[in-house]
Amino acid sequence: AYLRSLAYALCTAFLCLFLGYPFAYAIARSSPAVRPALLMMVMLPFWTSFLLRVYAWKGILADQGVINNALMAVGLIDAPIVMLYTDVSMLVGMTYVYLPFMVLPLYATLVKMDFRLLEAAHDLGAGPWKAFWLITVPLSKAGIISGAMLVFIPSVGEFVIPSLLGGAENIMIGRVVWDEMFSSNNWPRASALAIAMIVGVVMPLAWYNQRVTRKAEQELSA
Repeated sequence: AYLRSLAYALCTAFLCLFLGYPFAYAIARSSPAVRPALLMMVMLPFWTSFLLRVYAWKGILADQGVINNALMAVGLIDAPIVMLYTDVSMLVGMTYVYLPFMVLPLYATLVKMDFRLLEAAHDLGAGPWKAFWLITVPLSKAGIISGAMLVFIPSVGEFVIPSLLGGAENIMIGRVVWDEMFSSNNWPRASALAIAMIVGVVMPLAWYNQRVTRKAEQELSA
């Protein structure tokens, strides 16, 4: 369950980065007059209950849900596609819920970027993609790491989404802790599992923080 939780968390962080980076970049490059409205659209889901948003995906992905009914109505499929209680439903739900946590740190980093550097790269002969990989991505590294951490850490211990959208075999560590605590009444084991999960998440963070601090000290001494 712990390894499965790490795998789901990594996939969720990757999907959020893949979908969130274009959004954050577009907001950062947009006119200052429309940025507040675009940021409001990113934060709009927070105005609705987390539980209600997850339940909404059950209605969308169900066998008789919105997607299957629409596909059958236009004649693309003859029988419903099984999407609920699968890996797909898990990743869709987790990506949807945690996507704003990736977009906002990326935007905060990209909006401070001097876009004249891209113009200079184009003047020196770099194409759009080469300038993006050599300039934009390295300068947004802090936002990428911050967003990945904000998505990865809560995803590891996620309980609600696996319970509502995941199947019987999609058991994550949060569900195991819940079962040990409230079903088996084995609080010592539940506590041990929770501490192991916390240590597994905190150690990489501590290593990264130490590495960043050491690099900053080396730059200051130089």
